[in-house]
Amino acid sequence: MSITEWLAMGLALIMGSWALLSGQRRYGAGITAVLALLALGLSLAPLLWLGLAGVTLVLLLATVMPQRRPFVWFQSEPHKARDWNRWRDITQWLLVAAMAAAGAQYAIHVWQLDGGVPSVARPDVVDAFLPIAALIQLKGLLELGLWDTHHPAGLVMLLAALGLSLTVKRAFCGWACPIGWLGEQGYQLRRRVLKVDWRDTLARGPQWLNRTITVLAWLADWALRLVKYGILAWLVNLLMSGMPAMMVARYLQGMYHQAADLKMWVLFTQPSAGMVVGLMVVVALALVRRNGVCRYLCPYGALMAIAGAFSPYKIRRDTGRCLREAKGMNCDKCHRACPSRIHVEVVGTVHSDECHSCQRCVAACPARGALALSAPGRRWPLTPRAMVLVLIGFLFVLPLFFYAAGMWGSDTSPMMRTMLWQRLENLPLF
Repeated sequence: MSITEWLAMGLALIMGSWALLSGQRRYGAGITAVLALLALGLSLAPLLWLGLAGVTLVLLLATVMPQRRPFVWFQSEPHKARDWNRWRDITQWLLVAAMAAAGAQYAIHVWQLDGGVPSVARPDVVDAFLPIAALIQLKGLLELGLWDTHHPAGLVMLLAALGLSLTVKRAFCGWACPIGWLGEQGYQLRRRVLKVDWRDTLARGPQWLNRTITVLAWLADWALRLVKYGILAWLVNLLMSGMPAMMVARYLQGMYHQAADLKMWVLFTQPSAGMVVGLMVVVALALVRRNGVCRYLCPYGALMAIAGAFSPYKIRRDTGRCLREAKGMNCDKCHRACPSRIHVEVVGTVHSDECHSCQRCVAACPARGALALSAPGRRWPLTPRAMVLVLIGFLFVLPLFFYAAGMWGSDTSPMMRTMLWQRLENLPLF
């Protein structure tokens, strides 16, 4: 791993340790002990498994003596719904900062390719921005048992994102995706600068016009939401029928695939006119419609939505505590807080494919315990710290073990990458 990746890993483990020490002592000790044994078995750095073993010991002592110092310092206040926003913001900022640092290191690496063999290492995590290559790798793994050695981190991150979605719906989109985070920041900035709300404008017009435009907008929204699934279906069909298994094997061994990240770099740093127009459309959509890119265009989000449909953890509403049923109030704060405008207030369980598991609805709910991210029967609800641990487990700990098994780093040598960069425009596809 490169220095920026190790830095991100260290920050994640520190944040995970804090989440364990401050809120998850009962079962956190068992989880950390298992990780320590795995780290020892995989011959990871002694400092890592000794550190995990130390955290396990502290957790066990804190559980046995919860009211005695020095462990009282670690104990947190009882969980509050608004903690979700704080923990999500911290997580998103750390993930974006880590990705930005890796991007800066990669930019220096590519810049040095012009002068020969680079001295700055290539951060392998940039392979996460090669989703099509990762899907091809996945087909090669499932059909031929091939593990790609040129961009393995891309497949690892795809599997991590899928595993996360199978566990807590589209939490990858709501908590980890840097593109989604940028879209949210741009939308909020546009709202502060240009305070326009078409709903308020319609409310002041004739009622028949309001209803007509609302219906048309609803139909257009449904039609546009299918676009991302259409793009995903096109990609899957291309891989399944357009690339036979042996063609996949030849592609994964070819120079074009080895240079996939360099191709992606050139695509965005030296864009064509069509690419510029496409980016302008994407930016405009992000500014006008909250979660617009995720909702309408992102095939990766479509894949996470399909996987999230099988997640046991979903937003569930306790009608006995909800103010609508319990006190007959016309409360819809959860709906108004939801970036996807899901009507959480009228369903028992949120099954919508547009739920990003961001927990804004839970944070906005004024009735304690009325909304929770939980398993069927409203059992085993997750706290914000538990969600952070799930994210760290899939996005950091899982890649760490792949790294220990020698299945993370690219085996394309710096000298080969220099040659690929010099011949980038003339590389054969197979």
